Amino acid sequence: MAQYTLAASAARTAGASGTGVLVGGYPRNCLLVLSVTNSDTDAGDTLDVHVDVSPDGTAWIPVAHFAQQAGDGAAKTEVAVLSQANPGTSTVAVTSDAAAGAVRPSVWGKYMRARWAIADSGDGNSSHTFSVDAYC
Repeated sequence: MAQYTLAASAARTAGASGTGVLVGGYPRNCLLVLSVTNSDTDAGDTLDVHVDVSPDGTAWIPVAHFAQQAGDGAAKTEVAVLSQANPGTSTVAVTSDAAAGAVRPSVWGKYMRARWAIADSGDGNSSHTFSVDAYC
């Protein structure tokens, strides 16, 4: 398995989409790892982290949505597994994000990116330090 950095560790104060990363064709299995090292703000501030895939690097399909992190949440590491061994037996609606904590293991693409949304409770001090890596 190779490691692909979808979002390098950094303190972030606003939502964004990371750059698409070519993960070498269509891998059979990927382990997605979110590492939150600091969320030292208000309880009402939130962080939502997603991973998207794409067959061409332009049309993105949401495949994973890690559990929402509160602004005063503890450091954590979460993983999501994409595996062709568990492709599912029904169609998957991909026009909207997966629910928090959900993974769509049957959706694949040769590009991946991290995407995140940060909501501030109103005092302008929201900051979360995190990274996202894929091991495929």
